[in-house]
Amino acid sequence: MKFLLLICFLSLIATISETYAQENEKHEHVLLHPQKFYRKYFPNLKIKKDRPDSTFIKEYRDYLSVGAHILSPAIGIDIKKPVSENNGYDPSSKFRTSISDILGFSVNYRYVGFSFAFLLKSGMNSRVDYAPSRYKTATIKYNNGATSLQFKYIRIRGFTDINQRDGADPNPMLTQREDIVSKDFQFEGLRNFRWRKYSYVAPITFAQRQVKSSAGFLLKGGVYYHQLSGDSSLLSPRQQEFYNDMTGVTSLRSLTVRVAPGVGGTLVILRRVYLSAVAFTSYDLYFYKYLTGPEEKVKGRHAFIFLFDNKISLGYHAERFYAGLRFETELRQGPLYNLDLQTAYSYTGIELGYRFDAPKVVKKIYKKTMPPGM
Repeated sequence: MKFLLLICFLSLIATISETYAQENEKHEHVLLHPQKFYRKYFPNLKIKKDRPDSTFIKEYRDYLSVGAHILSPAIGIDIKKPVSENNGYDPSSKFRTSISDILGFSVNYRYVGFSFAFLLKSGMNSRVDYAPSRYKTATIKYNNGATSLQFKYIRIRGFTDINQRDGADPNPMLTQREDIVSKDFQFEGLRNFRWRKYSYVAPITFAQRQVKSSAGFLLKGGVYYHQLSGDSSLLSPRQQEFYNDMTGVTSLRSLTVRVAPGVGGTLVILRRVYLSAVAFTSYDLYFYKYLTGPEEKVKGRHAFIFLFDNKISLGYHAERFYAGLRFETELRQGPLYNLDLQTAYSYTGIELGYRFDAPKVVKKIYKKTMPPGM
């Protein structure tokens, strides 16, 4: 009798498990198989295969572009007092990093690209009086010529205030703030209005090459989240006397909405050499909060922040090999409540890459995961 009950119990468990597995499999068919997901939720989705003018732009659709770059960044975040009369004392903070070089890698195939970078400990850091800094970033890109989409994450830890020193120390040192962290989450899109004859992505992803010189108007828009935070107050007690509402503030959070018109162009020299430049400018809508704790609930404020963003690159394109020099700058500045904020990021460096025949496994994964038409 006990054996019979055991058999019945095991049969019941097996039936329940099989039913659950079947139900779970139905959900997995949609969630784990992108093509079924697209057919169910986006039945009319199809990416258009409009191609650029081949006399101006050459595409490398069947190649897997793999590149590496070494960049030397200059990163600064300035918090300034808008009033100049401060009894001879400058209460501003000028935060800088000790980052000398960063090493990055990128992979691009057809419309999709991925890149990441991290701090390169080369031993060439000459800023021995700065706090040690750490840096990492990751980027996912979609480019189809006319439209570009990008998600980017940047994290920097360890800043030094080069404007504030310990006046009581006979040999005053710079104020090292290893606890301060800067985080960025950026989602942006770009529209190239002359995409058939001008390639914005050619000097960036190297999935295309500009064959003849051309230029065009661009429009960039996006949403950008930034947080500057520390384990203690961002400003010293002495500095806080000159800033209202900054007492005990450990974090500055912001959400930026941007619509930036721009222009870009590429000059082609001797068929393979190129000189490219792009520039954007705008006044961003900037929502922000001063927080004394991570869970504090405070009313947000808003302001308009000036933006200037440009990229300049000089390089060489062969059928497989490519190399280049590049310089990038992004400057944001504007008045907030009782202070002026300025952030500046600039990168100077070199990049090298090679276009491989895309392996079959890459083509298969791409075909099974990308929307129809890509």
